[in-house]
Amino acid sequence: MHIIATTPQSGLKDYTTFNEFLAESGFPYIPRNRRSLEVLQQENQADGVVVWSNEGPVLYSQGDKFFFHPSMAKNRLAAYRKQGTDDPFVNACGIENGDKLLDCTLGLGADAIVASYFTPHGTVVGLESSTAIAPVVKWGMKLYNSQMSWLNEAVNRIKVINSEHYEFLAGLANKSFDIVYFDPMFRQPLLKSQAISPLRSLANPLPLDLAAIEQACRVAQKRVVIKERAEGTELQRLGCSTIISGKHRKIAFGVIRVG
Repeated sequence: MHIIATTPQSGLKDYTTFNEFLAESGFPYIPRNRRSLEVLQQENQADGVVVWSNEGPVLYSQGDKFFFHPSMAKNRLAAYRKQGTDDPFVNACGIENGDKLLDCTLGLGADAIVASYFTPHGTVVGLESSTAIAPVVKWGMKLYNSQMSWLNEAVNRIKVINSEHYEFLAGLANKSFDIVYFDPMFRQPLLKSQAISPLRSLANPLPLDLAAIEQACRVAQKRVVIKERAEGTELQRLGCSTIISGKHRKIAFGVIRVG
């Protein structure tokens, strides 16, 4: 995708962080000069426009607005903190403090944030193959600042890397991480998942490859976990020995224990 970057109509007082973002993302900077985003996009034959703000970058593409936000991670962690509500993802991964978790399909990073909260002395690395999504999420996480310190800390600990997961896994040593996690984009979206609809047009739509799972099993110390729709046979195809799903849940977690 051809993505360009610009400033708000009001401009910026400090370009330091914006220039760092431009250097890392490689997005060409186009001065705003009072032009609309539609005009900028047409004039530069761009697929999308990133507008920088103090809260983080916002990507406008195909009529959608995409930016980092903690999504359902905030609600899930709040439920745990207030009521001790179990999180199915945490249970499936068996996360313990000090664990190293590799999220191979980061997206908005909701599961990575939850993982980071439960392993404050560990490591959470998120891979995102989309060159449009990765820098927006990475810098959105860097600049995220809420009134909840526990959420800020969980978000800020995540390391985001723009990489296709098979290539990254293939370059790792055996047992480099405790847990390797996949949450591929559902081919048939859940009706209530409207919050991630802007992500869908930008994300990698391909199903998981068995070769990637093989690499994940080599890299994981404890287990490989895959999130999928509860119905269907995708988790069986990928070799999951255990499938965890609640009675009324529409999603399931497949677990491959390697430890």
